[in-house]
Amino acid sequence: MRISLLIIFLSFNCLAASNIELQKELVSMAKADQEVRNEISTAGWKKAPADLLEKIKRIDIENTNRLKEIVKQHSWVTQDLVGSEGVSAAFLIVQHSPDYQFKQSMLPLLKQSFLNGEGVTGQEFALLTDRVLIYQNKPQLYGTQLSIVGGELVFEPILDQENVNHRRAEVGLPSLEKYKKVVAEAYGLPVK
Repeated sequence: MRISLLIIFLSFNCLAASNIELQKELVSMAKADQEVRNEISTAGWKKAPADLLEKIKRIDIENTNRLKEIVKQHSWVTQDLVGSEGVSAAFLIVQHSPDYQFKQSMLPLLKQSFLNGEGVTGQEFALLTDRVLIYQNKPQLYGTQLSIVGGELVFEPILDQENVNHRRAEVGLPSLEKYKKVVAEAYGLPVK
C-alpha cells in the first residue's frame, strides 16, 4: 500500500511540475519585447529614432527564431509546461513576429490550447485570428483590429458583422461598442 501511494504521489508531482527555466526564458523574451516598445512609445512611433526601430526589428526576429525552436521541441507551450505567464509571453512573441507564415502556422495550435484550457485566452486566440485574416486581405472574425483614420478609430472589415458580438462573447470578449470605447480611451481619442 505504501509503495502504491508513493508511486501515485510521485506521478502527480511529475505531472504538476512545469519547466521553470523555459518559463523564465519566455518571460525574459517578452520583457525585452515590451521594453523596446515602451521606449518607442515614449519617443513617439511616428518619430522613433532609427536605432530603436532597428532594435525592435532585431528583438522580434530573435524572439521569433527562438520560439520556433521551442515549438519544434515542445509543440505549443502549455500552462502545465510554462505556467500562464509563460504562455502569455509566447503569445506576445507570436503576435509581434514579423514572420506571418509562422503566425498562421501557430493559429491552429493556439486555437487548440484555448479550446483545451491549456493557457491561451479567448482574447489571445481572437487577436491572432484577426491579425492573420487581415494579413490575408480577408475580413476579421472578432473585430479586434482597428485603425486610426482621421483621428477616429475605425474597425478593419468584419465578416458577418451582425453576429460579431455573439462570436466575441464565445471567446470572452466584450461587445464591439465596449471594446472600441476602451481602445479609444487608451489612445486618448474621442468616442464616437
